[in-house]
Amino acid sequence: MIRGIPDPADPRLLPWHAGFRLRPAALALTTTLCLGIPGLAAADANGEDDADAETAAVTLDTLMVTARRSKEMAKDVPFSVTTVTSEEIEDRRLQSLDQLIEQTPGVDFVSNMGLGERNVRIRGIGSIQRTSIDDTAVVINLDGLPLSATNATMSLLDVDQVEVLKGPQGTLFGRNSEAGAINIRTRLPTRWLEGYIRGEIGEDNHYMTEGAVGGPLTETLSGRIAVRASHIDSNVSNLETGDPVTEPRAQTARGSLLWEPTEATSLLLTASYSDQRDGDLNYVLYPYGDTAKAEQDPDIRSDENEAVRFTAEFTHEFEDMVLTILSAYSNASIEGTSNPYEGLSMREAYGMPFDARITTESDQTLWNEEIRLSSRESARIFWVAGANYYRSEHTWDTHDSYNLTDPTDVYNGDMDRDFTTDATAIFGETTIPMPRFERLKFTLGARYTWEDKDVDAHWVPNAYYGGSFGEAWDSDTFSDDYMTGRVAVGYELTPDTNLYAMYSRGHKSGGFVDFANMFAMGGTDEAYKSASIDTYETGFKFESADGRFGLNGAVFLNDVKDDHVLLYDYATNTASAENHDTESKGVELEGLWRATDELTLRASVTYLDTEIKVEGGTSASGIEDGNEMPEVPKWAATLSLNYIKPLPAFLGLGSPILKADLTNNYVGSRAASAWNIYELSSYNKLDLRVGLEEKGMEVYLWAKNLLDQEYDLFGYYLDNYMTGGYSRIGYPGRGRTLGIGVSYLF
Repeated sequence: MIRGIPDPADPRLLPWHAGFRLRPAALALTTTLCLGIPGLAAADANGEDDADAETAAVTLDTLMVTARRSKEMAKDVPFSVTTVTSEEIEDRRLQSLDQLIEQTPGVDFVSNMGLGERNVRIRGIGSIQRTSIDDTAVVINLDGLPLSATNATMSLLDVDQVEVLKGPQGTLFGRNSEAGAINIRTRLPTRWLEGYIRGEIGEDNHYMTEGAVGGPLTETLSGRIAVRASHIDSNVSNLETGDPVTEPRAQTARGSLLWEPTEATSLLLTASYSDQRDGDLNYVLYPYGDTAKAEQDPDIRSDENEAVRFTAEFTHEFEDMVLTILSAYSNASIEGTSNPYEGLSMREAYGMPFDARITTESDQTLWNEEIRLSSRESARIFWVAGANYYRSEHTWDTHDSYNLTDPTDVYNGDMDRDFTTDATAIFGETTIPMPRFERLKFTLGARYTWEDKDVDAHWVPNAYYGGSFGEAWDSDTFSDDYMTGRVAVGYELTPDTNLYAMYSRGHKSGGFVDFANMFAMGGTDEAYKSASIDTYETGFKFESADGRFGLNGAVFLNDVKDDHVLLYDYATNTASAENHDTESKGVELEGLWRATDELTLRASVTYLDTEIKVEGGTSASGIEDGNEMPEVPKWAATLSLNYIKPLPAFLGLGSPILKADLTNNYVGSRAASAWNIYELSSYNKLDLRVGLEEKGMEVYLWAKNLLDQEYDLFGYYLDNYMTGGYSRIGYPGRGRTLGIGVSYLF
């Protein structure tokens, strides 16, 4: 079964009471799977006693990925794939997608200003700044449901595996992606009763509780349910009260049913709910000081991001192919009220605070329907073909808003903006070994997409408006059709080493800025152009025969035409977009060394050289030719040590196991914005988790940013009308945070 139930006899999947001695070895190397290198299987599957198990040879189990919508070995995929398993997610305490991205080489996550919202870039490629909820720079596939970074759920609750696919992924997925895709696969129901509960407390009033349980309901039906609730205070204080400016909290729940009426047929139904409230402020004034402070009225600040999602995946295995039918629905809503002008920043730049309030409401409903046929897992020739239909309807409205400091501001009015996207695509890809030369394989993939977008907008001034414009309307359409795909060649140099070279073509449709409001002042909000990318990559994937050493490397060049940048004028509160060519080139190297049966080291380093190309030297907004891509470090590296050691009995513990994971993430200096006025400083962020496990029960200590490094999440500038220069704004990363947790697996 492609999405079927794992074999309960597999020693890697035994519950602790049946095979607990397997867990130390299994966990130690599965933490290396971020390299796309297989994880450990224990050597005592045949029932050796403890003494024999300690001296038994340790081998790597083959890692299977679904990067191309069909199960295959990771080393056979002809492009870079970074894979993180559930064991690593738990051992490294990666509770959200942004935390995982932070430790993934060549991938950057930015959530800034409340304007661009979330933005993900892979290898320096992605929107220079996001212009729309429907942005497809990087598509996040949650159990087959394509989501953008803005409307995706960040929680990694009860996740089985995450795959980060680097380079354009227009050939196989429900949405065409420019820079790459992130596949999140949640845990499936099992044919035996199992689950876990976990709780944490920590500094900044952090708490987290979660749990999951799954098992058989009937002879053919299995179910699973998982829930989580979490909270942590903002690391920014209110200037007047000294209290945290916000208290972010989140709740997530998911339920799934797996029906397997025959060995060849399955139906997976999944429903999920998420609710995030009281997120952090948009920005604060730099320098932040020992404790960052903001001048905000807490009585007018609130926000909530709520989403419900449903997916149904039907799979049937024929004798020589597999049929998959996927249907998905999502509804996500965002509502927030705040003073967009932080008081200290406004005093610095303008000499006074601004009395303003903006209430933003957004609702997105999307449908995704897909049908595909693919080769079976054991087939000599890999292939997949299918068709996809995607529809998105979203709004971006502002109501009950005012700006008393500037009566001519368009936010002294009610604005409704409705956007619709329809996309239909056909796709296919195959990998064929050459006759009489099986070690050489060619890959060819193609996708053709038809896409239509519509916008309707309406603005009505309210009682606070003192300008000269009256009620206004806007309506526009945008159509696009395009071919994307890839060509690759792979060569098995030795049984341990694969070489590959690839060319791929990606595309990101143009459209309309969510925040566009020029029409309310008699102007025009024109559609921005589509972006296209040509990517060239060559690399190798090596895995030693004994599984103790692995090394992956890649060299790449990304050439992008007409990428998107959001422009926001704080003087007039208007938004628009520009298109600029960009380029990124670089090198990635990832390695694994299992130094002993207990100690595993992982390391990665990425070098990126990025450039924004501006015809004529300088754009109308002031971006200059040759500027670096914002928030993309030239150098980034990760070093991680994982140690798992069975201990002798003590204090009544019969078979305790020490588990420790130490990870340092280095982020080099990077341009703060597309205007390259200043750089954000480099930093090291060291995270630690140490636990003691006994028969499924674990108590652990954790530390985030152990060395208490100061760093910026992002940075911008405001024109300073007081000095004629500019004022720097941004947001500080959280300092050292310590805590304790308890978990129980059953």
